[in-house]
Amino acid sequence: MRKLRTILRYTAYTAAGMLLALVLAVLAAELGTALLAAGQCHNTPAECRAGDVGVVLGCSKGVSRGRPNPYFTTRMEAAARLWHSGKLRCIIVSGDNRERYYNEPRDMKNALIRLGVPEERIVSDHAGLCTYDSVRRAQRVFGATRITYISQPFHVRRAVALGRLLGQEAQGFHAPYTPTRLRPLLWQILRERGARLAMLYYLLLRDTPQESPISLPE
Repeated sequence: MRKLRTILRYTAYTAAGMLLALVLAVLAAELGTALLAAGQCHNTPAECRAGDVGVVLGCSKGVSRGRPNPYFTTRMEAAARLWHSGKLRCIIVSGDNRERYYNEPRDMKNALIRLGVPEERIVSDHAGLCTYDSVRRAQRVFGATRITYISQPFHVRRAVALGRLLGQEAQGFHAPYTPTRLRPLLWQILRERGARLAMLYYLLLRDTPQESPISLPE
């Protein structure tokens, strides 16, 4: 009986320690993101620095039953708006293309062309499998250091924080969209907390393989 109590006590202490470590990691990720992105994420083109490379972070263009994805739509509209304001010298569309019939960069590029962005000023990054990859590759593969990340506010803050940690002059431009229904909103909040924890993992333990550099339009 005494041995059982010892095992239970040890298990309880271990679980409490793991929970505490998780809470501290979440707090560190939230505080770090807030501090690094403070004052660097903007709502209007007039607030943004000129001459940057724009990076549009990828997502799928549609959701279930063929409906358009509002995250995608507002992201592309924001990127086109910033381009037409004269703030960007070119745009990288960075997303997932692991499957034959799923190509986020192609979909983003086509959407931007329809919105009036010149095709020759759009560069596709087909290996932006996650935000860390998109941010890291913008610098290591495409040679950009002055970068404006374009996505929804919660996503932009994380990208800007990552960029600044990696030595970039990173800023963000918001694509305004917030779910109006409770379930998608809660999912967005929970998913972002997990993504910010993953950001710590990527920074500490993951490296992007070295690839041949790709030149951007001047």
